[in-house]
Amino acid sequence: MARPLRVLFAGLTLPYPPTNGHRLRTWAMVQALADDGHRVTLVAFAERGEALVDLGPLRAACAEVELVPTPLALNGGGRDALKRVRALASPLPFGAWKFRSPELRGALERQLARHDFDVLLCDGVYNVQNLPAHLAIPVLLNKDDVAHVLIRRYLALEPSAARRLYGALEARKMERWERAALQKAKAVLACSELDKALLRELAPTAQVVAVPNVVDTDHYAPRDGAEPATVLFQGGMDWQPNRDAVEFFAAEILPWLRRRVPSARFRVAGRSPAESFRRRFAGIDGLEFTGTVADMRDEIAKATVCVVPLRIGSGTRLKILEAGAMAKPMVSTGLGAEGLELVDGEEIVLADEPHAFADAVAALLHDAAGRDELGRGARLRVEKQYSLSVFKTALRDAVTGSLR
Repeated sequence: MARPLRVLFAGLTLPYPPTNGHRLRTWAMVQALADDGHRVTLVAFAERGEALVDLGPLRAACAEVELVPTPLALNGGGRDALKRVRALASPLPFGAWKFRSPELRGALERQLARHDFDVLLCDGVYNVQNLPAHLAIPVLLNKDDVAHVLIRRYLALEPSAARRLYGALEARKMERWERAALQKAKAVLACSELDKALLRELAPTAQVVAVPNVVDTDHYAPRDGAEPATVLFQGGMDWQPNRDAVEFFAAEILPWLRRRVPSARFRVAGRSPAESFRRRFAGIDGLEFTGTVADMRDEIAKATVCVVPLRIGSGTRLKILEAGAMAKPMVSTGLGAEGLELVDGEEIVLADEPHAFADAVAALLHDAAGRDELGRGARLRVEKQYSLSVFKTALRDAVTGSLR
């Protein structure tokens, strides 16, 4: 680019520390923009206590960081059902309703009054209603999933008729909301070619470009330390698709796997597993929860095989890219690996049926050479297609295109 740009970043969450897939993506965006010499001003929601975390790397990458309290509608845990009932009267889907924030909009308006920005980067469709009206600069919309597709996949597995009815209404609201958001943006940053196609189908006139999810392959480097017969699933237990994946593996895959490999251990590494959720698995031999970990690389290094038994989801899974970068053999459902161009049998093993999934894991637990070969293939694919250099090029092209 001819000159550095002033970028106003409206964050749905703090990009740093990058403790989940969404934050990994937005942190990569902030880093890539800063590395290209652009001046990034971040205005983002922050949970109580997050302002006390060491945000040194984030403040070093940004010209300014302004934190806004997370909306009250996001807090309260047990009152979530009541909030959802209240939101039924709103034309907004629940996700957009609960993220409404006059405080965030006011902060963005103040920044726009103080500085001449070149572009606004909006983090997700749930943040669109917080953008100031009548913006004079182009808006780039970050999309790390296709939300209405995610909701409909959840509905396919929901046993409750009342929840299915509620979810069907939410899916319709969400589809309308997503379509409108896509049409308002100058450009939409999809996380895969598959999502790009889905979003273009939803809004044919929208300008959608693929800016893939990636990982820092130097940070996620292969290392020794694998523990015997250890099968790892990594993911926050505050996310329903991850909880469903654990339930699916524990109920339908693990019993068959332990018949094949009696010493197999299923380790679940990720933040916020509620005690009530843990108790549901208390009588299952070979299953353990780590809870929140300081560095997920330590858990990945201990794994013999990494698994992604997801049945609900959209976008692409950073957990696959992290494990692949560390040269770990992986077994995933087709949906779990959706949107990532890893080759089945060479860089990952795909299986949807529980016995087939268990057999694939068991085969790898018994085959050290096969594990090494699969892990090397995964590492090479991530280096080639899902590294930070690839991300920087794609984001640079997207930003340049939005200013033409």
